[in-house]
Amino acid sequence: MKKIILALAVLAAVVCPVFAGESWIGVTTGPAFEISKNGDADAYTDFNWDVNVEGAYYFNESETIGIGAKLGLGFNYGTSEDFIDPVTLKEAKNPGAGTRIAPAVTFQYRLGLTDALDLRMGAGLQYVYTFCNGYESMKDLEMYIHNLEIIASTDVVYSFGSFQVFGGIDLGVSAMCYAGTKAPAILGGNTGDFITDGFQMSITPRVGVSYAF
Repeated sequence: MKKIILALAVLAAVVCPVFAGESWIGVTTGPAFEISKNGDADAYTDFNWDVNVEGAYYFNESETIGIGAKLGLGFNYGTSEDFIDPVTLKEAKNPGAGTRIAPAVTFQYRLGLTDALDLRMGAGLQYVYTFCNGYESMKDLEMYIHNLEIIASTDVVYSFGSFQVFGGIDLGVSAMCYAGTKAPAILGGNTGDFITDGFQMSITPRVGVSYAF
C-alpha cells in the first residue's frame, strides 16, 4: 500500500507541471527610456529603472485570450535635460529625479510556439503618477505629474514546468498629461495644468520570471 501511495505521489509531482494552467503572475524589471518634448523645447530623455508585479488570467478554453494587470515602481536616475535653478541661475542637479507609481490594465494574447516556448502580447492603459522634490534652492517645492498612457508589450517566454523566464520590450505613449507643483504661498502656491502641446514615449526592455497556475 505504501509503495502504491509513493508511486502515485511521484506521478503527481511529474504530471502536475505538465497540466499547469497558463494564467500567470510574475515580476519584471528593466531600464526605461522616457523621451519627452514640450512645445518648442528640445526633446530630452529621462532614465528610469522599473520594477513591476504583473500577471494575466486567460478565460477562454485554449488559454490564449485574457486580461492582465500590472503595478509598477520606477526610480529616476538621470536625464538629458538641462535644468537652471530659477533662484541661483545655476545648473540644478536633476530636479526631475523622482519616483513613479504605475498601475495598468491590459488585454492579453498568448501564442504557443513550442511545448516550452510562448509569445505573450499585451495592450492596454496605464496610469502613471510621478512625484519628486524641487530645485536645490526651493526644497519646499514638490513637483508631480499625472499621466495616462497607451501601452503595449511583447515577451518571449520559456517554461520549466510551472515556472517561466522571459524577456521582451514594453512601449508606452502618453495620451493625457497633467503636471503641477505644490508649494507654500511665498513660492507661488499650488499650480497645475494639462500639457496639450507635448509628446512623451517610453521604451523599456525587460526581463522577468513568472509562475503559471
